[in-house]
Amino acid sequence: MSDNIARKAAENEKCGNKFLRCGAQTPNVRLPHWRLEERGRRAEHLVSGLRPRRWTLGASPHSVGIYSHACFLLALLLFLLSSAHAQIAPTLEKILRAPALRGGVTGAIVCRVSDGKTLYAHDADLRLLPASNCKLWTSAAALALLGPNFHMTTDVLAAARPDADGVVAGSVYLRGGGDGLLSAADLDALAGTLSAAGVKRITGSVAGDGSRFAGPLYGFGWEWDDFSDEEFPQISGLEVSEGVLSVHIAPGSAPGDPVTATVDPPTSYVPLVITAKTGAQGAASDCAVTKPWQKNEFIVTGTLPLGKTFDLKVPVDSPPLLAATLLRQALGKHGIAVDGGAALGKTPADAVLLASRSSLPLSEYLVRMNKPSDNLLAETLVRLLDSPGTFDAGHAKEMPFFRSLGVDTSAVALVDGCGVGRRDYVTARSVSQLLLGMHRRKDWLLYCRSLPIAGVDGTLKGRMIGTVAQNNVHAKTGTLSQVRALSGYVTGRSGKLYVFSLLMNNFPGNARSAGAVQDQFVVWLAGHL
Repeated sequence: MSDNIARKAAENEKCGNKFLRCGAQTPNVRLPHWRLEERGRRAEHLVSGLRPRRWTLGASPHSVGIYSHACFLLALLLFLLSSAHAQIAPTLEKILRAPALRGGVTGAIVCRVSDGKTLYAHDADLRLLPASNCKLWTSAAALALLGPNFHMTTDVLAAARPDADGVVAGSVYLRGGGDGLLSAADLDALAGTLSAAGVKRITGSVAGDGSRFAGPLYGFGWEWDDFSDEEFPQISGLEVSEGVLSVHIAPGSAPGDPVTATVDPPTSYVPLVITAKTGAQGAASDCAVTKPWQKNEFIVTGTLPLGKTFDLKVPVDSPPLLAATLLRQALGKHGIAVDGGAALGKTPADAVLLASRSSLPLSEYLVRMNKPSDNLLAETLVRLLDSPGTFDAGHAKEMPFFRSLGVDTSAVALVDGCGVGRRDYVTARSVSQLLLGMHRRKDWLLYCRSLPIAGVDGTLKGRMIGTVAQNNVHAKTGTLSQVRALSGYVTGRSGKLYVFSLLMNNFPGNARSAGAVQDQFVVWLAGHL
């Protein structure tokens, strides 16, 4: 008997099983070992380390029952997971067949982050307009090539320091470093620094220097009829108030009276031409503010009823000259006399520094760019990637970086940094490759945190509220006429992290309807994967 037992034990050991004393032979089943992997703030359970369970001599039939029960639970779990994955394609295809998208084209993809596996793809290799999903690319390149602690500086310089009487001989130069968030308050702080340093008078002018960027003033492919819109300011190395002025319009005292209009920051830099009239209370409003092409004036037209006000931001011509004008005003408030006016000028190479102001670090700058989808900030970052300060030079720097992430750039064409241009083309697959590549980097959390969060902030603040996607999905939106995009990261109910990209072009419905389809798509991912 003992010889038979030894022989059977040897045979079982040979085929990978262990021999039970009760004489039963265990099936060759591999059980899972669970381990916890922390990735950023995401916890994912991965099935790994699969190996045979070692049963020892003396195991009881009760142990065998526990073993069988564990096998059943494992099989059930695997069945449920495979069933959920099997539902992905038919469910998501049904969502994308929504009437709002009929006649248009959609590129879509869903990938698991842990191994990069594509779980769903629909026309994922079609070249489509990304709109502001282009900012995903700009953010990635800036974070990697400039670094999270990168700062821009705005400087005040002159040919020489002030003399003993506090007089600066000649002009002072306000030299921009590409900070798209420079404000009138920052200029006031620079004026205060000069005053504290003993400056009493400037015998020349205040010259605005925006030469850090070589031009052109607008992105390639931008449409000229958008240039009165606040989202399309001129691009310069010296900006203030993001290249726009806020116009506030109020009705007069009685119907028929002219309306009143003021600008903020307060300045006479842009003349106001007012033809708008006050309407009766309760009447419809058609008040508008326009800026003629290549003319620096704001024209206020239409009717504004009693009891109503109207606010609008309008871009200006020559942002560096606006910045010089506002600095000159601030110098006067701080008791510094300026003999000359505001002008444009290039800072001399041997000029000495009188005052300086640093921007936010890039990690915070990205938040200010991506959450509200700020076009100007995206354009500044691409131009800062290389010293000539042009889009083409910056773009030449970013493309090799994208390829280093594993992105197939053969179908990618970027003509601006923000996505306004209608000659930008990407594929849903290339966007997913970008998102997966960024997740492998140490600075991924900074990248992810800059994106809008569903139901919480930015351009996703009012979307997916009350769903499993709220405070879960981190994604970048994109909107142009007949273009709607949404790409980013979502955590499924399993705790696993996924990337997705939805690029919708040429749909007949409105942007809100297309956005609702996107929300349904992403909410399903959050609730079922």
